[in-house]
Amino acid sequence: MLGVNVMWDNEADARKFIEAHKILYPVGRDSTGEIGRQYQIEGTPTTFLINRDGSLYGRSRGAMTEDEFQKNIDALLGQKAK
Repeated sequence: MLGVNVMWDNEADARKFIEAHKILYPVGRDSTGEIGRQYQIEGTPTTFLINRDGSLYGRSRGAMTEDEFQKNIDALLGQKAK
């Protein structure tokens, strides 16, 4: 799991959010907006689910419920490696 803080979000607020929610995965900053442009990020949150082979499994624009997120993770973990 990897997080990216988009350029239009306030970096200090993002750091406070990470600390307050005890986020343990790495979170980087897209200070130039290049990541957002390449992945066509138009709003947050945007979630990309990547298969074991590195291909795109799914994309979600907007918030997911914990149940939706867990179902997607379970589906990804249940896939056989190629």
